[in-house]
Amino acid sequence: MLENKMLNKRKPKSFYFQWIVISSLLLGGVEMQVKTLRTYSLTAGLAFKLQCNNNQIQNVSVTWSQNLDQKLETIDGITVIDDALWFLPAQPFHRGNYSCLSRKGKESWVTVFNISVENASCPRMNRENQAQSTKELTCMLEHVFQLDPQAHVTWLKNCKPLNVTNSMVLPMNRSPDDEGLYTCFVNFTFEGQNYSAAQTTKIYIVPTDFVVTQPKVIFPQQEKLKVTLGKSYDLKCKALIGKNGKEETLFYWLSQFPGSSEEFTSTNDPFYEEDYILSTLHISEITAEHFNANFTCVIEHPAGHDFGTVTLIPDNERYVWIIFGLISVSAGLLILAAVGIYLFKVDLVLAYRGLCSPVTTHTDGKSYDAYISYLHGDELSLSSTMTFALQSLPAVLEELYGYKLFISGRDELPGEAVHDVVADRMNRSRRLIIVLTSRSFESRSTTQPLLSHSDPSVTTVPSATRIWGTYEQRVGLYDALVKEGLKVILVQVEDGVKENSLPESLQYISRTKGILRWTPDADGANQRFWKHLRYQMPPAQRRKSTPMTELRDV
Repeated sequence: MLENKMLNKRKPKSFYFQWIVISSLLLGGVEMQVKTLRTYSLTAGLAFKLQCNNNQIQNVSVTWSQNLDQKLETIDGITVIDDALWFLPAQPFHRGNYSCLSRKGKESWVTVFNISVENASCPRMNRENQAQSTKELTCMLEHVFQLDPQAHVTWLKNCKPLNVTNSMVLPMNRSPDDEGLYTCFVNFTFEGQNYSAAQTTKIYIVPTDFVVTQPKVIFPQQEKLKVTLGKSYDLKCKALIGKNGKEETLFYWLSQFPGSSEEFTSTNDPFYEEDYILSTLHISEITAEHFNANFTCVIEHPAGHDFGTVTLIPDNERYVWIIFGLISVSAGLLILAAVGIYLFKVDLVLAYRGLCSPVTTHTDGKSYDAYISYLHGDELSLSSTMTFALQSLPAVLEELYGYKLFISGRDELPGEAVHDVVADRMNRSRRLIIVLTSRSFESRSTTQPLLSHSDPSVTTVPSATRIWGTYEQRVGLYDALVKEGLKVILVQVEDGVKENSLPESLQYISRTKGILRWTPDADGANQRFWKHLRYQMPPAQRRKSTPMTELRDV
């Protein structure tokens, strides 16, 4: 995923530091695997050696493979000598990744070498020295002389032969004329075959105004970068190096993934801009493992070192908007649902009763669903109140919906005492329906106020023409307001009833429960009345078919 070239040279102190860290972890019993990636560019036709570990590391087993899982026995020109991988010689088809797995006890670490092979008349530079401090150059190919002590050395400057006999050391004059590329070619024999190896050193002149500057990472510092899953990103690093020798500067990235002890080292060709150095680490695709991963930009120089870290975090902005949208939609739906429930709660309750309660069994010990109280007497026998109480109410509630009503003036048995009947039937009813007319509270000043005593039986029964309410209303209201054992439903059957003319107890019920208004001879105008009356009634014990046409005619 990280498209970059790996560090093709590391100072010995960096490797020592890494091994000190690994050793301390091993001694502490910490399981850890460090993965290092390095890049080398080889010259076709020349022998080259890949050393997996420093020779000072003891008791380490080494296993080489190509692309982590392919064995090397079938690849021509590659052999392993003393745990080192040799190209004898390097060929273009040798390009690729080679992995070295090192084990010591229960711990292991992997070094991956990215190898490219190029055709060139002169090998590329792989080390450098200052002309002012270089007294002589030594051909640093000891591993070749270990294979063949009789190897022959030839020196070139800028790809041109020098008049130097077979010598591992080339004298230098410490003058500006020494500036250039010096290559030592070594011809050697191994297992009866002839090979060549080479090393090129760059000798450079340090300007007179050169000042050693301690390197410093400008950016990033301790930063967090929001990234999106599946996208590519370039991590940029800029550091100040002043006029320091660029050849002595190491500039690379370290990456550490959450939940993993592996550490990856990577770099690419840096870009120099006056006294600054820039590096870009390209991530071709962000995966889940990159989230909360740390990428550290490191700069090293003999004058000092510095680093800066970037932590990748998921960009949740779109998720925030999605969540906000979902919350908004949910809130809107809840508001609509609340409004709908408020506006259609009566229809919803009645529909629920119709669908989920086809048969209701009450266990409250009551015998009647409602006690009907209205102003009645011989002189009122033809009033709208009598018509509503004795005809309309039973026609709808009893015949159509199966309610059981006790209607005053219809259901008393002959010879029963009024007080006993009212108290008994009221106590056995679930609702009290009081039918109000404009004459219900005439001559209020001549009567005893409602609930003037705690006992409803202590009262004065008014005459038919001077009444403000019947005895049964007193009993029912006392039970409803004092005992809280009976729910009251107020019904108005004609105009002229004013709320301020009602007793305070009925005014309280009117304010809290409202008054249902029934209009005589209104045909379909009373549908809403019957619906709200059924809503305030308890569920019926039995239900009959209720065509809408029947309600319109009641």
